[in-house]
Amino acid sequence: RAPAALRLADLSPRGLACLAARSGPRMTTPSSAGQVRGAFQPSQGPDSPQPEDAAKVALPRWPAGWHDHLQYHLFFDGLFVQARVFLTPSLEEHSVWVFDHSVGRVEELLNSSEKLVQNPASPSLELQGSRLHIQDGTGGGSISLKDAAGQPELDVKFENRHVFSWLPAGQGSDAVIHRPNLEVTLDYKGKTLRGRGYSKRYFGEYGPHWGYRFIQSSWLDGHKFLWTADATFRLGNGEAKYNYFKLLDGTSGELLQAESKDTYQVDCAGYAEIGGEKYAAVIEPLGEWMHDYKAGDTNSRMQLRYCKLTLKLPGGKELEGYALNERCFGVL
Repeated sequence: RAPAALRLADLSPRGLACLAARSGPRMTTPSSAGQVRGAFQPSQGPDSPQPEDAAKVALPRWPAGWHDHLQYHLFFDGLFVQARVFLTPSLEEHSVWVFDHSVGRVEELLNSSEKLVQNPASPSLELQGSRLHIQDGTGGGSISLKDAAGQPELDVKFENRHVFSWLPAGQGSDAVIHRPNLEVTLDYKGKTLRGRGYSKRYFGEYGPHWGYRFIQSSWLDGHKFLWTADATFRLGNGEAKYNYFKLLDGTSGELLQAESKDTYQVDCAGYAEIGGEKYAAVIEPLGEWMHDYKAGDTNSRMQLRYCKLTLKLPGGKELEGYALNERCFGVL
């Protein structure tokens, strides 16, 4: 089959200009991708991503489901920042850590089981704790972290560029929301850095037994962004198998993607076949953050690895950058 590609005009704060499809067999068309009908109301799975209006959408209030998970991966020259909030019926935890290339290891800034509070006056996600504040509203948002003494430690501002939603395996209405190329500004240790980032938010009934592998990249060749997963979100009572491989061109808006059945992952690589041609995302771990989400019925081990990434394309071309490799297995 020919490559599947979604051609999007600039889904940026300037607005959604148009939605078109490139000619050729098995190019994803607006109808097969799902027209924008309303924020985060897709009707199909990962093979038919729904583009959202990046300038107008805002994340739903917290929490939005039995399990709720919000994450940010932020890439800068010489620095990576990770922040996430993870909720099950048994626990809620949030964390922030960095990998500074000049230090050469993961530095944990925050790992807390304090319950974050949703601002009751906000129509979209706004979470406040004693040290962490996340606001994710129309077109973008911010992340602010205080140190243990209550002084500003890290401040992030971001804007949406491309936003996609679809239904994960096992979900009938609750979407996953992907933002693969956020434009990001960071104030940290007296410096202001500009980079690109990724955010994911999903919620709903998952598990209780589950496991997944996920690779997500920094900018590649200056303007391309990869994210790919191999997951099982339920065992028994209807197995919820879930795979995808997406490569976004942030300049043209073209989304190259494998069909779910044609992609998978192993320990340090993700593979895909698109239009009869092979792709491989190969990672080399540089640092690791490991954490057990464990309370009540929840017992899931999460391993996050900051990595070098080589994306091997057909014809022998290779793109290099960095990536977060995320793996989690256990019980929710």
